[in-house]
Amino acid sequence: MSGEALPPALQEQIARLQQLQQTLQTVSMQKQQLEFELLGVDKALSELEHLTDDAVVYKSIGSLLVKSSRQTLLQELREKKELLNTRVTVLTKQEERTRERLKEAQQRLQERLKPVSP
Repeated sequence: MSGEALPPALQEQIARLQQLQQTLQTVSMQKQQLEFELLGVDKALSELEHLTDDAVVYKSIGSLLVKSSRQTLLQELREKKELLNTRVTVLTKQEERTRERLKEAQQRLQERLKPVSP
């Protein structure tokens, strides 16, 4: 095949493979960002759980710090943690499916590129 153009079907297969690689990279990055955010939420929860209910606590809203109650912040952070965990689970499943589809596409492409024995 050297020196000649690839057949359209093969070009399409290569394009699909590249698209799957890009999708996998995007999903993996999103998952990594959520896991990082989850670590921050866990740390904040851990700190709040060590405080008493009468402790003065603040929550960040943009560039402002606003006084809040410990219980309110605990509830908000627990809800956020639950949401983040759900999103990480969804992205993990999507990542696994994409990896499998990518592996299958690579195998199909390798089969098509194998030289035919005379």
